[in-house]
Amino acid sequence: MDSDELQKIIKAAELVNSNIELLEVLKNIVNVAVDLTNADRGTLYLVDKNKNEIWSMIAMGTGTYEIRLKIGEGLSGYCAQTGETINIKNVRSDPRFKPEFDSITGYDTKDMICFPIKNNRDEIIGVLQLLNNKNGEFSERDEKFLIALSIHSAIAINNALMLQKQISINEELKLLKIEAEKTALLKTHFLAQMSHEIRTPLNIILSGSQLLKMNSANLETYEMNDLFEMLERGSQRIIRTIEGIIEMSKINSGDYELNNEIIQLEEDILLPLIKHFRNISLKKNVDLHFEKTTDLNQIIRDKFMIHQIFAEIIDNAVKYTEQGSVQVRQFLNENGKLCVTITDTGIGISSDYLDHIFEPFTQEQTGYTRRYEGNGLALALIKKYADLNNLTMLVKSEKNAGSEFKILFN
Repeated sequence: MDSDELQKIIKAAELVNSNIELLEVLKNIVNVAVDLTNADRGTLYLVDKNKNEIWSMIAMGTGTYEIRLKIGEGLSGYCAQTGETINIKNVRSDPRFKPEFDSITGYDTKDMICFPIKNNRDEIIGVLQLLNNKNGEFSERDEKFLIALSIHSAIAINNALMLQKQISINEELKLLKIEAEKTALLKTHFLAQMSHEIRTPLNIILSGSQLLKMNSANLETYEMNDLFEMLERGSQRIIRTIEGIIEMSKINSGDYELNNEIIQLEEDILLPLIKHFRNISLKKNVDLHFEKTTDLNQIIRDKFMIHQIFAEIIDNAVKYTEQGSVQVRQFLNENGKLCVTITDTGIGISSDYLDHIFEPFTQEQTGYTRRYEGNGLALALIKKYADLNNLTMLVKSEKNAGSEFKILFN
């Protein structure tokens, strides 16, 4: 596998793992497979062991319909039964081919490849069917692409099925009493959110590790660096999630002691953070700058908590600002109290969600197709830190017009 092909697989892995809703996962896998092999179209069948069938959703006319085949029926059913890759140039010469689908859809199938997708226990969980290669037939190179893709596809399908099962459980919970339901839904949302925040980077780590194992001897230095950066990002995301859960648990249990010390707010907290996040903002062409209009700088607070408060707010300001600026300003308010504001020109927060931003495990963009990652815990955690350190945190925001977070030292 050459460098260009490896890059295609890496990008394919990222796309396949970018969603966790089942139909979107199936669509992404098919789209990636069609692109990698230059096929005209494709279908991904899942195995239903309970019914001894394979099934998929296909678009017909203006609707979407479920199709089912018995395992062993047709070329895809045969692939699901035997686990063999089937690559046929002239499908109509094969007695296992079922021409009825072409009759219904009006499609003319000429050549086909059926590829089994297996989980880590070597069980067949799906069959990827690709039709009519634009070069005339599917090659050995196409089969190698599908082998690499199947690793990521199996992980993504497994996670999507687990989520679908969780959603089904959630629907049953809605029958409980209102108060019990609220508690159950909060717990379920937490589990689903944490599941996504942990499984998604784990998928990337696992995929990257397997790619290294398969191709380490043929990788260029820059390719190795790309893979290691991908592994590092995934690892850091998991660590942030776990640390957030631990911190919130400590605070809620009362098992948390303040470690107050003398802090120079500008030198110890703000300037180091500005330096760190400026490197990130420059890559986005976002102007991050600091302004100070007071000599009052010394505070006595828990240094770790103060650092986390400003790190999270500045990080969010930079992350959610695609153009414009982020300004950090240290000043005295009209009552002579020390204040810091972080103002951005980013995507802003809707008025409906503004009252809920400090609630744990909530996000304005929910579901697994959201644009920005996050576990919905960070803002709730820094609000706890602010309360413990006798700080007032105020937020002003308007959708698509930016946000301002104001921290007041009481």
